[in-house]
Amino acid sequence: MTNTPIPSAPVKPKTPLRVFLPFIGIAGIFALYTGYWFVVAHALRDGVESYSTKANPSDIKVDWSALTLGGYPYRIALTFGKPLANAPDTPEKWSWSADSLEADFLPYNLRHVVLKVDGEQRLSYSDVRGPVRMRHLVRATAEGSYVSYVDEPNADFGRLAIDIDKLIAIRDGNAEESLLTDVTGERLTADRLQLHLRPATDNEGRGTRIATSNQVSNYDFAFQGDNMELASSGPAAVLGAHATLISVQARLRDVPRRNHASFVELSRDWLQRGGRLTVSDLRVSWGPLELYAQGELTLDDEARPKGEFNAEISNYPKLINALVAKGIIRREDARLATSGLNVISQLQGKVDGRVSMPVLMRGGKLYLGPLAVATLQPVY
Repeated sequence: MTNTPIPSAPVKPKTPLRVFLPFIGIAGIFALYTGYWFVVAHALRDGVESYSTKANPSDIKVDWSALTLGGYPYRIALTFGKPLANAPDTPEKWSWSADSLEADFLPYNLRHVVLKVDGEQRLSYSDVRGPVRMRHLVRATAEGSYVSYVDEPNADFGRLAIDIDKLIAIRDGNAEESLLTDVTGERLTADRLQLHLRPATDNEGRGTRIATSNQVSNYDFAFQGDNMELASSGPAAVLGAHATLISVQARLRDVPRRNHASFVELSRDWLQRGGRLTVSDLRVSWGPLELYAQGELTLDDEARPKGEFNAEISNYPKLINALVAKGIIRREDARLATSGLNVISQLQGKVDGRVSMPVLMRGGKLYLGPLAVATLQPVY
């Protein structure tokens, strides 16, 4: 009998280490990023907490009920419960609060922050107009309230964008009632509000910031409001409550290069330095008024708007009828005005009820051509 040797099991070749190197590299990068994220996130939170406790009476004071850190790995998210900001030493003595505020930072770009506000917001302030300082309360809610700010090197103020969807705001209403049912105060609703502000650059597309003095700066400003229902006071008394569109593109000139926690103090400083708003594109679709204009605006000694615009108005017969209905002009004057505007429109070669005319703001009155159509109140 012959003994047959039992074949040995084949030896499996060892996997070369280089096969695992990509996975080791990825794991190492992930570990480094994780360490970086936690170091930066905690440093950011510590900086925010340090600012809130800084004792400086000229600054805006901030507080919150709770602060949580999250967002890993894509962002650094600081969530503030019951945030509060106020400036008790300013003329307005304003105070703002909300249910919740989330601040999102990109881990690789801490100069850019996006704020998201949830729940009801409350803004209280003192009206500095007149001898009696009346206190006002504005309550607001929206489906989305977002603020984006990008800090720019060597600039006093960076790029700001505010976007609000489905706004409901009431001033001086019953604080205990729902915003959806409260009708006791002045109400504003809007499908969307957008505001943009950035340091002004040249007009040739080079992106070069306009040179300013060491005391003032220029900023480009844009605002648009869509489908707004406004309180029945001021212009709404003549034009009606619904504004389909208000759009402004302008340049804020000679803005003081100082930090202000007060709109009133900033405005006064701005006026003392000859500040003005150069409007390159103003579009208004509000009730019977269809207007496109360009011009310049500032404030007079009583803080009322003052300026002059070159404007084109569409469907002016409808606007004149609205002025008659509200008792702003007499019916016999309206016939004369309509006839005169018809002649001017034909001489200008306009069609479809359009006419070019100056729009003036002076002495606390708003003039469409020769017609005084509204009283202008002080801004502050």
